[in-house]
This record gives sequence, structure tokens and C-alpha cells, in this order.
Amino acid sequence: MSQEILQVKNLFFRFEREWVIKEISFELKKGEMLGIIGPNGSGKSTLIRLLSGVLEPEQGEIIIKNQPIQKYSSRRLAQIIAVVPQQSEIAFPFTAQEVVMMGRAPYLKRFQWEGEKDYQVVERAMALTETAHLSHRSIDQLSGGERQRVILARALAQEPEILLADEPTTYLDLHHQIRFMNLLWELKSKNGLSVIFTTHDLNLASFFSDRVLLLNQGELAGAGGVEQVLKPELVSRVYQVELFSVKVEAFSSPLLFPRLRQKNE
Repeated sequence: MSQEILQVKNLFFRFEREWVIKEISFELKKGEMLGIIGPNGSGKSTLIRLLSGVLEPEQGEIIIKNQPIQKYSSRRLAQIIAVVPQQSEIAFPFTAQEVVMMGRAPYLKRFQWEGEKDYQVVERAMALTETAHLSHRSIDQLSGGERQRVILARALAQEPEILLADEPTTYLDLHHQIRFMNLLWELKSKNGLSVIFTTHDLNLASFFSDRVLLLNQGELAGAGGVEQVLKPELVSRVYQVELFSVKVEAFSSPLLFPRLRQKNE
């Protein structure tokens, strides 16, 4: 049996006449962390929505655990894949704990109340994301960063095999950015969680990715290992900004920085 938990084959998608995903193919292995980078409008968020089943491709296949995504019921798919979106609209002022408990919905039958196991899973997810102290706070009273951590806890409460995170660190301060990414790395290393995350932070992608996809105008401009993809000449061409690479002894992966005008110039 294939060790790939997810396969994408010749994926195409368009909004009306505009193609936003063009001939994209890649795979995700169990226990792998795949970083997706690319400029604004390159198709990162659209790709996440396709992989989660929110959008249907115009052409191509998405295979999850050796079965086409269309074969899964929404309930079963939610037991396999959890999503941390860029923004999450929650219409009512639920408490943080109630929002995290929503992650247990795929495991509950209609009109079934939450049981002891559900509360244990929620408690563990909130402890992992450092949100336990927010349990009784209304979601609409939380800061952007606190809210994002609660949404991650909700995703973890689904006990997924695949986690899709779309620019997950956008609203987080430095401490929680590192804590968030370290947590994902720990879950993938110890629990075999497979992770796909998008980011604008090239060095975050460099440090936390097993492999990287570089998107440009809906197409794959690069795919492979970190050092193979995060080459200054390739990334500079895609982002249209001059970058240089720095090798730091403490890091195995290269770091990329833009060439900025000096203050005395």
C-alpha cells in the first residue's frame, strides 16, 4: 500500500474564466510537513480549499488514503482532514470551549450529546494550544491571536490525520508563532500527523518544512526539498525581489533575506 496519505494529480481550477490552479501535482506522506509558499494571488488559499473539499476541481484528482475525495461523506472527510483557515467567521458569541467542542461534531450522531471522551479530547487540545484559560471567554471577545489558537484547538479536537493550515501564524505574536509551529512539528513527529501549511514567511517554511511547494500564478514553480526550492535565484524571480541566502550554523536549512537599502544610502 502506498505511504502517501494524499495525492494530487494534474489539478486545474478556475473562477469563471480565470484559471487560478493549473496542472498541479504532488503528494503528501504520512507524518510529513509540507510548506506552500508563493506571492499573493498565486493560488495557495484556493489549493487549501480544494484539498479540504470546499471547492471541486475543474480537472484532475485528489486522492486521500487511496480513495478519491468525492467518495467520502462530509462527516468521514472531517474525521480525516481538519482545517485552520486564514479567517474563521463564527456568527454567535460561543465560548472558546464551545468552539473547540465543535471539532467533535464529526464523531457525534444527530442529537447526540458530548460524552466524557469528547470533553477529554477538548481539554487536551486546549492545553496543547495554551487556550485552557480562555475556556469560558466569548469568542468575539478574544484577540486575533487568541482566536487563532482556539481555531487550532478546534482542528486538533477533530483528531485528524491531515491538518491543512492557511497562513496560520498571521495573527500570532512571536512566542505563539514558534509555539504553534513547534506544536505542529511535534504532532507530526510523535503522532504521525500530516500537515500542509501556507505561509508568506520564507524562513518559517524553510525551518519547519520537510518539503516545499513554490506557487506562481497558479502553477508549480518549484517542488522538493527545502534547499532545492528555496534558492535565491528561483524565489527572487517568483517574488520579483532580490533575495540572498545566509547559512547559519545553528540551522540546517538556508535563510533568505531581501536586499534592503542601507540607512546611509
